[in-house]
Amino acid sequence: MPKSRTRPFPVLLLCALFLAPRPAPGQETVRRVSLAEALEAFAENSLALKIARSEMAGRLGAARQSRAYHNPGFLFERDDLGHDTESIWEQTFLILQQVEWPGRTGARARAAAHAIGAGAARFRADSIALAFEVRDAYVLAWFAEEAESIVRRAASVIQAVAEDAEMRLEEGDISAYEARRLRIEGVQVELEVEDAGLRARDARRMLAALIAPGTRTGEVGPSEGPDGIPPMITRETAMAALVDRPDVEVAAKELDAARAAVEVAGTNWIPEPTLGLGYRHRDDGLDGARIAVDLPLPLLDRGSGRREEAAARSSAAAYRLDLRKEMAEHDLLTASDRFASGRARLEAAAPTLLADGEALLASAAAAYAEDEMTLLELLDAANAFRNARLSALSLTSEAWLAYYDLLRAMGGAPADGT
Repeated sequence: MPKSRTRPFPVLLLCALFLAPRPAPGQETVRRVSLAEALEAFAENSLALKIARSEMAGRLGAARQSRAYHNPGFLFERDDLGHDTESIWEQTFLILQQVEWPGRTGARARAAAHAIGAGAARFRADSIALAFEVRDAYVLAWFAEEAESIVRRAASVIQAVAEDAEMRLEEGDISAYEARRLRIEGVQVELEVEDAGLRARDARRMLAALIAPGTRTGEVGPSEGPDGIPPMITRETAMAALVDRPDVEVAAKELDAARAAVEVAGTNWIPEPTLGLGYRHRDDGLDGARIAVDLPLPLLDRGSGRREEAAARSSAAAYRLDLRKEMAEHDLLTASDRFASGRARLEAAAPTLLADGEALLASAAAAYAEDEMTLLELLDAANAFRNARLSALSLTSEAWLAYYDLLRAMGGAPADGT
């Protein structure tokens, strides 16, 4: 191919190739946080976490109330028994207390204790799940911003190629087909840049909604990205954490509480007496102590329905625990497989994609500068560079998302703070 006259395009192309793209309009005002800062802001501001904490407090309050003792009562009576001018009266002062049998009291206390434990475990499960939503949102925001940067960088090269194509068309160096092809590519890449910017803004708004609701913070972006390859977690380590999952603990505590409720229901047929102790005062001076016993007779209601209900709830709780264990094991296995696959793919493919993508575009730009490559070939190299970088970025984000998902499936262990 004969050498054409010198054009300013190679210099423009090298600037587009090696200089970082400028931030998108409005991105300079984005609040930047690290992952640790995002989690700290989440713990302080999250409305979902406050809801979970309030619901836990309600469950704990109901459980504590269920083990409360009956309040004593006070009874005052005055009987006026006068006839004509006679004034005869009698006054009674009585303290009443319903008495519960020790077996029923102990069963209620055990049921309440297990319910309190289940409430605390449920809050732990909710808070862990919400915290991992923040981690996922952080990684997705980082991915969206990095993807926007890659698309902008590739777009700058493609737009420079398209501009050079117009000049070369006027000079008669290329065909009208090539010019139209590059013109179409220039329009499409502008649309891709706009879409990438919208996705990045949406991801930052989602992160802001999770960690800073009500603070009028429009967008929150990550100040740093995932560092390298996620730490290795073997399947054996993951499966060993099955017993530490808070949802399994919740189901186990609820089963214990249901079994204690069966004990409580089993005592419903035993009547609970109400004892009274007081003083009777009469106008004729005949005063003295008064003792009363109110004993319900279990003739019509022996609590059989409550016993059947408690037994059914206990049976359902036992099945629910078995189901939760099965689902937890499936969740752990799936998360472990997904993480192992994602980590291996990242380790094997990402370095090659990054290195070869950069080298491909650099060599293509150099070849084009020497008139050893056509505009369409350079365009193909720019698209290959963009696809390679986006693929490597996707592998990185998928591996870290799988890592966090595995930690969630393990109940937050072993690196709960990462």
